[in-house]
Amino acid sequence: MKVIYVSNSFNVGGFEQLTLEIMRQLNRRGFSFEYILLKKEGRLAGELKKVGIPVQSDFLHGKYDISGLPRLLYRLRRTETDLLFVEPGRNALLLACFLARRLHARAVISAYHSTGRWGKKTAIRRSERFFLSRLDGIIACAQTQREFLIREERLPADKLTVIVNGVDHERFRPRQDHGYPLSAVGLGEHQKGIVLVASLTPEKGIDTFIRAAAQVLPRMAECRFFICGDGPERPHLEHLIKELGVADRIRLLGIRRDLPDILPAFHLHVLSSHPFRETLPISTMEAMACGLPTINTDVGSVRDLVVPGETGLIVPPGDPEALAGAMLQLLGDDALRERMGRQARLRIEEHFTLERTVREYGQYFRRIVEGRPSSGS
Repeated sequence: MKVIYVSNSFNVGGFEQLTLEIMRQLNRRGFSFEYILLKKEGRLAGELKKVGIPVQSDFLHGKYDISGLPRLLYRLRRTETDLLFVEPGRNALLLACFLARRLHARAVISAYHSTGRWGKKTAIRRSERFFLSRLDGIIACAQTQREFLIREERLPADKLTVIVNGVDHERFRPRQDHGYPLSAVGLGEHQKGIVLVASLTPEKGIDTFIRAAAQVLPRMAECRFFICGDGPERPHLEHLIKELGVADRIRLLGIRRDLPDILPAFHLHVLSSHPFRETLPISTMEAMACGLPTINTDVGSVRDLVVPGETGLIVPPGDPEALAGAMLQLLGDDALRERMGRQARLRIEEHFTLERTVREYGQYFRRIVEGRPSSGS
């Protein structure tokens, strides 16, 4: 089966990482993929090429580039596909209407992994809702998110299928005999490390994490805080760290490609997101798979993943005092932290494996295409 993905770019993010793994594994199970990137390639495009997935990019050269469509159609003139998988943005959805027939696609689908949009009452614009409602299917990543999309975003229930996110629990796993040099990330042997993995954007609430860290440090001086990721908020966050006088205790590590190696070395993982976009966070899954207890803000479908009091703690978003209190609770109780870490790992093994996610994506792709005539017939 031939599947063509269409999106604006392919940058580092939870959904993009998951998509990469799905394509990597299904590529060995009778599927072939091609990726159409309407704008610049993005930081993860090179990973697609490494596994032999063709990438075409740079079709749109501006916000209102009307020459983008003929440019795209010309470069795809000899291409056909069984399934067109489209990013749920206006550019991609609009172009998919033209591409589906030209590429003789049997079905057109999308995946929506967000719950809300930063600064907006609704995430889905009217024009996007119009196109999404006319697709053959839409994948949601959690049951509670599906209910939200029907109730709040008014997407058609019969188009929505839930395929729950998963993580490669063979790569992300606890390591009793950890061989990674902790000094490489700035964590001393007798220090306690708290890590946050996220893009540095406003909706991730990383300023809340930093303010909470500043409240923890006077009571637990052995703690060190680490932020893995990059983005437009970095200058603001660097300024805040200096302003609070904790520059020697909080480190910005940038984008890390060695997370399976370094995550098991930490004592605690934190997700500090505001209630926008976040749904079923891959970063929390990866930490849980590594046997870490997690503290998460009560956003999106986090409660579908984290069992409060068993695998981690849940706190209100935008509340540094509550976040600091939860960190102190876990950092001050080694037995509780270790017990939650074991339960977190077990929950991933039982409900959130990448193998299950990949299998269900493959089954869905075949089901949505099966029996549908080509749009060119």
